[in-house]
Amino acid sequence: MSTAAPPRIPFTEKIVALDRAFAEAGVPYAFGGAIALAYYAAPRATVDIDVNVFVPVERSDAVLALLASLGVSPLDAAQAERLARDGQARARWETTPLDLFFSYDALHESCLARRRRVPFGRGGDTIRILAAEDLAIFKVLFDREKDWRDLREVLFALGGDFDAGYAREWLARILPEDDTRRRRFEDALRA
Repeated sequence: MSTAAPPRIPFTEKIVALDRAFAEAGVPYAFGGAIALAYYAAPRATVDIDVNVFVPVERSDAVLALLASLGVSPLDAAQAERLARDGQARARWETTPLDLFFSYDALHESCLARRRRVPFGRGGDTIRILAAEDLAIFKVLFDREKDWRDLREVLFALGGDFDAGYAREWLARILPEDDTRRRRFEDALRA
């Protein structure tokens, strides 16, 4: 009798499985983070999957049940509380962190309307990702050094194709005028 653990699902197969499951269930979504970044700038390594789920937190039980059918572990108590409080949580799919961001703001509606479908992998699959400007807005809001590096990469790669006005408008709605993140964003645009 073997006690070996079942083989793990490869990272890229998890991304395709999420796309298919969300599509079949009619759950609007878009990948963000390093997965989306790879379509706009130099790719960087990642071990997690960031997913914007464009449904309100009140419908999260159905989304979590869908994810459980794929093998995603249930949220622990701390993450369930975070989901209720902040509209986001971290689940686990085997060893892969799955960061879920649910809709609670008009920005999310705009992200939904602007998401893109892009080719993924070698099997002819496609996935949904955030638009570059929406990804940039979240990078500014998260305000981590790696996010600022990512933002500079996106701005460099896209140049004049980046809609700075759109990003400025949303940042002005979300952040106070004196918030240092707004100044940092403007500095990044000028670099």
